[in-house]
Amino acid sequence: MLKRIRAWYAYVPTDLPAGEARIFAGAKIGYSAWMVVQGLSAYIFLQLDQNVLAAYNGAGVLLTAFCFYCLVSGRPDIGFHLVNGQNIVGVILVTLFIGLKPAFFLFGLVGLVYSPLSEWVSRRTQAVLMSANAAAFIGAIALGLTVPPVAELPPLWNLIFATVNGAATAALLLMVVLTYRHAVDVAEAALESEFRKSEALLHNIMPPAVAERLKQNPKVIADSHKQVTILFADIVGFTVMAGRSSPEALVTLLNRIFSRFDALVDSLDLEKIKTIGDAYMVVAGLPAARHDHAEAIARLALKMMVAAEQVSQETGKRLQIRVGIHSGPVVAGVIGQKKFAYDLWGDTVNIAARMESHGETGKIQISADTAKLLDERFELEPRGTIEIKGKGQMATYFLIGERTVTQPDVQNIQ
Repeated sequence: MLKRIRAWYAYVPTDLPAGEARIFAGAKIGYSAWMVVQGLSAYIFLQLDQNVLAAYNGAGVLLTAFCFYCLVSGRPDIGFHLVNGQNIVGVILVTLFIGLKPAFFLFGLVGLVYSPLSEWVSRRTQAVLMSANAAAFIGAIALGLTVPPVAELPPLWNLIFATVNGAATAALLLMVVLTYRHAVDVAEAALESEFRKSEALLHNIMPPAVAERLKQNPKVIADSHKQVTILFADIVGFTVMAGRSSPEALVTLLNRIFSRFDALVDSLDLEKIKTIGDAYMVVAGLPAARHDHAEAIARLALKMMVAAEQVSQETGKRLQIRVGIHSGPVVAGVIGQKKFAYDLWGDTVNIAARMESHGETGKIQISADTAKLLDERFELEPRGTIEIKGKGQMATYFLIGERTVTQPDVQNIQ
C-alpha cells in the first residue's frame, strides 16, 4: 500500500511541459500536507474557542481538496489561484482575530516568494499574485500593530504557533531557494551541454582557431599561406556504383570510408576541408604553418589507400580510390552568411585537383613541387609529363611508399 501511495505521488503525466512536470509531484505533496495542517489547525482553534478560525480552516480543507482535484484533472491554474486567494484572506483574517504574536502573517511572505515559481499561470498573473501577497503581508503587520486582536490566544499557544509558523516559513523559503538553485543548475547544465555541441559542430566545420576568430569578429576572414600541401581523393567508378545501389546503401558506404579517412586526418593533425560527392579534400600547413606538411599528407595518402582496401574487403564492394597531391601557396577563408564554409582558393587547389583527376586508379599522383619536399624519405616513381589544363606540361610522380629508416649497426662500430 505504501509503495502504491509513493508511486502515485511520484507519477507525473508524460504530456506535461518540462516546467510544469518539475512542480507537479511537489504540488500534490504540498496540497496533501496543507490539508493536514488546516485540519489540525481547525481542531486546535475549536478547542481554543476560536470558532470563526476553526470554521475557516475547516472550509480551507475542502477548498484545498478541490484545488488538489483541479491539479490532477488537468486544471492546475484554477487550484493555484484559489489556494493563493485563500492564503491572502487567511493572513488578514487570522491576524485580525488573534494578532501578530502567533506569526501567521509570515505566510504572506511565503506566498510572495512562491508565486513566481508556478508554470501554470502567465508572468503577468504571477506579478499580480506577488503584489497581492506582498500587500497582505504588509497589511497584516499594519493591522496587527494598530488594531487590537478580537480574541488574543493564551501566551503558551502564541509561543507554540509562533515557533511552528516561523519554522514552517523558514523551511518553505528554504525549499524555494533549493528549488531555484536546482532549476538554475539544470538550466546551466543544459546550456553548457548545448554550448559544447555548438562548439563541436563549429569546429567540425572549420579549424578551431578560425572559429574563434569568426565568433569574435564575424566579418570576412581571408589568410594567405605561403606553403601548404593539398590532397584530393576520389572513389573510382562511383557514378556506376551509384546506379547499381540503393540511396541508403550508397550513403552508408560513403560514410563508412569517409569516417575512416576522418580518423586518419585527426590522427595526423591535418585539416579536412570538405567532401563533394565522392571527392575528399584535405590540407596540411594551415591554419598554423608546419614544416612537414608534404610528409604528413604523403603519409595520409598511403594510409587512405590501406583504409580503402580494408573497407573493400569488409563490404565485398570493389572499392578503389585515386589520389592527387600538390604543394604551394593558397588563400584560405570563410565565405557566406548562411551555411558558411571554410575553403581554399588558388592555383595550388586547381593543380591538386588535376593531379587526382589525371591520376590512375589505385595510385597516388604528386606534382614535382611536392616531390621536391619529400626528398629521399619516400619512394617515388616518375610518371613523366602530363598535360594540365591552364598549366601545360607538368612532371608528375607516383608515391609508392615511405622508405624505412635503418639504424647503423652499433656492434660494428669500434
